[in-house]
Amino acid sequence: MVRPASLGVRELKKGIVIILALTGILGAFGRAGAETALSAQDVRERALQFNRNYLAAREDVAKAESDIIKARAGAFPSLNLLGSYSRNVILPSFFVNPEGEEPVEFKTGLKNAFGASLALRQSLWQGGKVFTAWAIAKQYKKYAEAQAGRVAAEVVYNADLLFYSAVLEQSRLNVLNTAFETNSLNLEMVEKLYSQGMVSEFEVLRARVEKSNLLPQILRVESDLRLSRKRLKSFIGIDLEEAIILIEDEGDTSLVRLPSLQALTDSALALRSEVKQAEYLADISKKAIRIAKGGYYPSLEAVSTYSWQSQSDDFTLSENQTDSWSIGINLRIPIFQGGYTRGEVKESRATYNQARLAAMQLKDDVRLDVEEAYDQILQAKKALDIQGETIAEAEAGLRIANLRYETGVGTQLEVLSAQTALTQARQALAEATFFFRQAHSLLNKATNIIIKTDS
Repeated sequence: MVRPASLGVRELKKGIVIILALTGILGAFGRAGAETALSAQDVRERALQFNRNYLAAREDVAKAESDIIKARAGAFPSLNLLGSYSRNVILPSFFVNPEGEEPVEFKTGLKNAFGASLALRQSLWQGGKVFTAWAIAKQYKKYAEAQAGRVAAEVVYNADLLFYSAVLEQSRLNVLNTAFETNSLNLEMVEKLYSQGMVSEFEVLRARVEKSNLLPQILRVESDLRLSRKRLKSFIGIDLEEAIILIEDEGDTSLVRLPSLQALTDSALALRSEVKQAEYLADISKKAIRIAKGGYYPSLEAVSTYSWQSQSDDFTLSENQTDSWSIGINLRIPIFQGGYTRGEVKESRATYNQARLAAMQLKDDVRLDVEEAYDQILQAKKALDIQGETIAEAEAGLRIANLRYETGVGTQLEVLSAQTALTQARQALAEATFFFRQAHSLLNKATNIIIKTDS
């Protein structure tokens, strides 16, 4: 039989472990003041404040507001002031040829000419184009707002996935650390029994191997956790080196308040941004037909112009002044345009039909999206409940295996197998929790509402 390690060496190892643990604890306390606590709701709000795609979509709303102003301008009169000055470097002249005499040259005009005019135009009728364009511009603003809502829903969903992915990696690390602590205690017990001659060297080696096998997994998960946290911080605009604490909501895995599939489908059809966009686009396309038909009708506008002129050889405005004022109405009647207007109307009708059909198809797609997300959350909940039961069974199995081993009835292999089964069950529970939360976020996105699932 091989003698166990000396007591001094073991005590030295324990001392090093304690020092490292204390160092980690003190370091954690030192960093606590600089850490930023983040819940899922905090992450959503910060994502909407930082995400560039969403901010760009909000700028489209501002552009749509400017289109409304420009379209509305066509209904108001336009007033323009025009000023002019010209210098006659060489005055024009003409010749008179008196009978029987030499031709005589006469200069015309003066060296300086000043002019100003004030023109007022008011559209009276454009075949309904002006007010229809105004209505289209207002409808397009609603379309832009719906697009911003669509981008916001996508941003919130991605923020949820990044947050819950980081929570999952943290849970995996906690499970592995717990397993490492359990295996460490188990190794100490086996070494104690070995020192008393109650177990073989093989069982000591097996316990050491089982503990050591966890170290590469812990290192890998620690790396995955760092990367997942950095992806989350990058998405919500936090410095990559800033320390964060993720606040996990333990009560977000209930389906007590989940609405029915029909209620969720009705909400999605009424609230989802894509549906609103499709309806706005169909309405805009329908109004565009009226604008195209305006080419068949005459247009009428009122015009009033006041003009003033002054000419002089000296640079002065007070000599040789004249003014005039005119009022009139311009009427334009389209008689023949080679079928251009008819082509415009036909194209506008085809665009409207396409938009109407797309809206109908989109509503079917939304119904399928909601049903798929609804099924996913039900399946995820069942899997989560099953894993909760498995955890209880695995914990009971480990207790029995430990008791059997301590009383000399069981074997070390039973204990290690039970520990491995419990670790796997805990990891599966963490993954099932993640998939449930992912399905919940997907259902929120599919319905465009925040669904409360807790009790």
